[in-house]
Amino acid sequence: MNLKKTHLILHTIARYFLASVILMYAVGKIVGTQFSSSPSVWDKSVGELSGFELTWFYFGYSFWYGVFIAASQIIAAFLLFFRRTTRLGIVLYLSIMVNVWAIDFAYGIHAAKGMATILVLVGTYVLLSEFKAFEDFFLKSPPLFADSQRPRWMNKLNKLKYAYIPILIGGLFALTITLKAKIMTKNEFYGAWKPVNYQNWERVYFQEASTFSVRSNDNLAKLYAGKYAVNRESGKIELAKYTVPEEEVNAMDADSSQMSQFMVSKYEFVENRLILTSDTLTLELVRLK
Repeated sequence: MNLKKTHLILHTIARYFLASVILMYAVGKIVGTQFSSSPSVWDKSVGELSGFELTWFYFGYSFWYGVFIAASQIIAAFLLFFRRTTRLGIVLYLSIMVNVWAIDFAYGIHAAKGMATILVLVGTYVLLSEFKAFEDFFLKSPPLFADSQRPRWMNKLNKLKYAYIPILIGGLFALTITLKAKIMTKNEFYGAWKPVNYQNWERVYFQEASTFSVRSNDNLAKLYAGKYAVNRESGKIELAKYTVPEEEVNAMDADSSQMSQFMVSKYEFVENRLILTSDTLTLELVRLK
């Protein structure tokens, strides 16, 4: 058996297979058979969407972004059809398909996992077939500027990068973790709540950065928004800052001073319920998410 000839045939079949399949996906994006969501998805809340529905709706939101992806796939396909441009084509192809493969597994797009895996494996075969050329170009070729062309002080400082890189990474992690602790803290209030005894209030959200939002049953229009503070010693929650958008006040069924009655309230958690008690009213909320 002539292994070189067999390799040639398999390499050629692999190139044409990858190019043909990715062209099929590209055409689907342009004519609208990909990233098209069914009407049954349109009225779901974001929290109700499956990974597949969320992904398809997101990518289908912008037709021109789909065309951009399709154009990238078409370019990769045409580069793979020709031996002289195969190396450039397989780099572009795998940069697209590895991302698609990761999305399919991360978001549970089960129907596409098998084909995505096959395409990545075949693409990896083509890449490895060209490995020697990539190694020579990326690893063995001399850098743009040799040490002899750089100032002496720059060569001396060059080793500082071995300290700079870990310090940079560690510093970024420390900074991000600190900001997360201050801004993204999720306490026992965090989540979406449904009022039981206020008809015109549909949702109350306690969110990041100690913010809250109250939505009406009129398509979840915002009624109030602001910040809150919790005093655990006294068992009280204070809605210290709130706003009532002028354009939405007239749409409210209840008195616009309704929110002010809960500016300072005692709070109590009873299983999946939150009870806020002010001097004049009691608000009962049931946790949704």
